[in-house]
Amino acid sequence: MDTYKNLAEPETQKKFRFPGGQLGMSVLGFAAVNAAIFSFVASTNWSFPGGSIDQDVLSKNLSQSPCYGTWTWWAARGYFAEKKSPDVVLMGSSLVNSACWAADAVTTKSPIDCALHHRVVTLEKHLKEKLFLSDPTVLNVSVQGAGACDYYMMTRGLMEGPRKPKVLVLGIAPRDFIDNKIHNLGDTEPFMFYLRYVNFDDAVARAYTNPFLKAMGEIEWRIGRLPLRRFHSAVAGHLTVDGDIQKTRKQSGNQLRLALSNSALRVFPGDIVVPALVPEGCFDNSAEYASRYKNPHPEHFKNQLFFFEAMLKRMKAQDIKVLVVDMPTMAKNRAMLPIPFWIDYTTKINDICARQSAEYLFLSASEDFVKKDFVDTVHVSFRGGAKLLNKIADEIARRRQLSSVLQKSMLSSKKPQATD
Repeated sequence: MDTYKNLAEPETQKKFRFPGGQLGMSVLGFAAVNAAIFSFVASTNWSFPGGSIDQDVLSKNLSQSPCYGTWTWWAARGYFAEKKSPDVVLMGSSLVNSACWAADAVTTKSPIDCALHHRVVTLEKHLKEKLFLSDPTVLNVSVQGAGACDYYMMTRGLMEGPRKPKVLVLGIAPRDFIDNKIHNLGDTEPFMFYLRYVNFDDAVARAYTNPFLKAMGEIEWRIGRLPLRRFHSAVAGHLTVDGDIQKTRKQSGNQLRLALSNSALRVFPGDIVVPALVPEGCFDNSAEYASRYKNPHPEHFKNQLFFFEAMLKRMKAQDIKVLVVDMPTMAKNRAMLPIPFWIDYTTKINDICARQSAEYLFLSASEDFVKKDFVDTVHVSFRGGAKLLNKIADEIARRRQLSSVLQKSMLSSKKPQATD
């Protein structure tokens, strides 16, 4: 038996091996697919999300828009849907939304759709009366559950382009800085939404509690800017049936409280509507805030203060005047935080506002707000909302740097245009 016949023939040609092996080939293929998608989009009128925030939220094909239907998305859409730049913007958490929605329901004597209603009619009315402004535009871009890091991202995403307000009114509260339910600032829904539209710089990196999370956040940011990821978002939107945007789904109970308690809820027009006659009553939400306030100096307190000052600094550079309002709260809620915290907190907020030329109005312990002005220990009712917006208008009228910029803007808009 010839054993040599059973042996394989020696290779006469060496097989080609792609540099980097299968991994290298995968990377090259991934890059090629991205390049092909980019070329396709560039050669057509079709678009995918991730280019600019105004194009995304105003897209005719809403299913292509990232985070379509979230509270953050509706606020951004309301901001860019206006025909002109707003004179005043209100920003904050559900504490600001509560005031604006409830007060406007009474002022307009009509139901307020929480997804669509972003003009603050009550404050516009007060500014007309107190500053003799002809037609001021006031927009509310507040988002439930937002904190200082989110306000920083919101101002970068909305107000650093050609469309910016003359005055920003920022409503804050201690929870915005010390919420114990938040462990990584970069994980909040508003932060992640606006991260698509800003650079991942050293300031943004402060939102991540450790190097690993920071690295993961930056990788996600970079991948999110690739055509393949954006193409996937658009295609997924076409394959998902969202239904008619005007579809109404009935909800039961107090609509205002329902809106305020759902920070991550995906909503659509008609889902949550505050009636013209807002129900009375005050709910005790102390148990919720006991967990939020458990540690009055959590690890991220320092970083939230950093984002607060960084936001004011950028607004100052944009020549946007700022009024910071510490929102009214019930004594029962304030008593859950120790006196040393309040001294430290108010001192730091005061100092930051002074350094960045922002006005500061402390209403948290204002005796003008009584129990019937609240729907719970931190959110104001339609009565409290009317009081709050009136006080904000008074403060704008009283503070020269705030009132003058609005009055000058109105005067310049009335000047006759030069003709040839």
